Parts: sequence; C-alpha cells; structure tokens
Amino acid sequence: MSNITIYDIAKKCNVSPSTVSKVLNNYQAIPQATKDKILKCIKDMNYIPNVGAKSLSKRTSRNVGVLAYFGMDISPFRYTLFTEILDAFQSEVNANNYDLLFISHNVDGRNGSFYQNCVSRNVAGVILFGDYGNKEMKEVLESKLPKVGFDYMDDAMTGVFTDNYVEMKNLTKHLIDLGHKHIVFIHGESNKITQERIRGFQDALKEAGIGERSDSLVESKYHDVESIKNITRNIVHRISVPTAIMYPDDRSAMTGLSALKEEGIRCPEDISVTGFDGIEASQIVSPHLTTAKQDAEKLGKTLAHKLIALMEKKEDDSHGIEVRGSLIIGESTGPVNPDR
Repeated sequence: MSNITIYDIAKKCNVSPSTVSKVLNNYQAIPQATKDKILKCIKDMNYIPNVGAKSLSKRTSRNVGVLAYFGMDISPFRYTLFTEILDAFQSEVNANNYDLLFISHNVDGRNGSFYQNCVSRNVAGVILFGDYGNKEMKEVLESKLPKVGFDYMDDAMTGVFTDNYVEMKNLTKHLIDLGHKHIVFIHGESNKITQERIRGFQDALKEAGIGERSDSLVESKYHDVESIKNITRNIVHRISVPTAIMYPDDRSAMTGLSALKEEGIRCPEDISVTGFDGIEASQIVSPHLTTAKQDAEKLGKTLAHKLIALMEKKEDDSHGIEVRGSLIIGESTGPVNPDR
C-alpha cells in the first residue's frame, strides 16, 4: 500500500494541498466545515504526517540528540546508571512531544564529528554523558546548541549532578562507624568526579583521626571488570589486608564480590564492600550492596526539564543543579571482625 500524501487528501476533498497543510498546522482561518471534512478524510485514509518535513518547513525540530561518549568502541549501554537516567529523561521529553536521536559519527553516510551529526539531523537540543574532555565533546559544548549534561560542573552548559564529595564522605563515615580503619578505595580514572570522591574519602578519614595509608588509594577505571578482578586479587594478597574495600561503581563492586568469593573471602565477615550509584541490580546480588544511591529518575527528569526550557527559550543561562543522593545500607558491610 502506497503512502498517503496531502495531495491525495486534497484530491479526495476537492481542496488545494495548501488548504490541507493549513488544517494540519491548525490555521484558524479555515472554515469549520472544510476543516471537519479534511480531518475526517485524514482519519479515514490513515494519513501519517511527515514530521521531519513539517519541522523543516517551520525551521523547527522536535528531535533531541543523545550524545554519550565513554571512549572509543565503548557502548554507553554497558552503564546501567546511564540507561536508568535516560529512561526517565525519555519519558519526560516524549510527554512534551520530543523524540530522541542517538548522535554518532554518521553524517549522511560519511564519517563526521558529533557536532556535524547534530547539525545534519537538525536537533533542537542535546543531552551529553561521559568524557567531557574529548575533543569532539568539547566542540558540542562550545556550540550554541541548547544542551545539558549529566555529572557536568563547569560553566559551558547546565549540568545536573549528585554531590560526589558528600556521598563518598558519608559512605566512608559509615565504614568508620563500623570500626573500619584500614580501608582501600579503588577509584575511577582521573576527572573532576573522581577528584571529588577522593577528597570526600580523605576528609572522612581525617575528621575521624585516621591516618591515610600509602596504599589506601588504587586507580582503576569505572566499569572495568577485568581490571577490578585483578586489583581485588592483588589487594587481598597484600601482607596487610584491608577490612573494607570501596569500589568506584556498583558494577565494579559486584565484580569485586565475585572475585572475593573466588578467593575464599567472606563478605562482610572478612571484608566489607561498598559500591556507588545505587542501580537496581545492586539490591539483587547477594549480599545486597551498601552503596551511595544516585536518584536516576529525578536526575533524568531534571535534565529533561532544563533542556526543554532551554530549547523553548524559557531559560538561557547555564548553571549546576544538584540532585540529592542517599545512602543504602545493604548486607555487604558489617563491623570489623575482631579475629582479623
């Protein structure tokens, strides 16, 4: 069955194509009887408007670009927090008649930049996740496109984030309150988020009068399963084994739990474990993770509200918006074993 066009509708109703177009765009000057006849015909013939053409004619777009870059050949869908935030974001923008487009390097069949892709696909605005230090991400940041970013804390665009310093500090204090003094924090790669978490970890120790050990900080990468397995094994084979290990994210913590089990180490009886993010899976594993929860639903909705306001020119300033996190006390942390 061929696609129905406005010319088919016009011929059926014995009106001009421009009259059909005006009815579709809700012009007020069309007589009600004519409008009713055209709308009935549209329904009867199952006509589907070409949204792209309509947007082009009005020089507007209802497309929102999703730009998630975590490194070459790394799918953002590996990151559960990203998908949970994006789910809430999509629900909100869809409710406001916007559609999502994923931004890639494909520009009309040729390899191009993220910014060129945004322009070629006529996005009304863009949401960003991931590595803001990347050259192509910076090009989008420095453009005039309406944009918002998760975990972004500079002035180039509006950022929505959890206070990583506060949440990490609270998580560390929870372990200290359980009697832990020998704590290892496996942190992610160097960026502002990681720096804030390290600062929260160090300040919690300092305020408790606990000296930071030279081997308390171990660098890894967020969500790097193989690296986490090896690092965990190396830590538990030290001469002085810690009583608690803090991981950079819940996926890494769940990997750490598996590595500890393979080494015959009980959690939390021998070593307590914490994660970060509070993804749903963290409360399904055994033991349930103690973690700092980022409110994915509120983060996604806040990002959507801010971007819609920017696209519809209800706001024009760039600023940071904090969404409060919370501590989930699971089964993976417990008091220090006196026999250790």
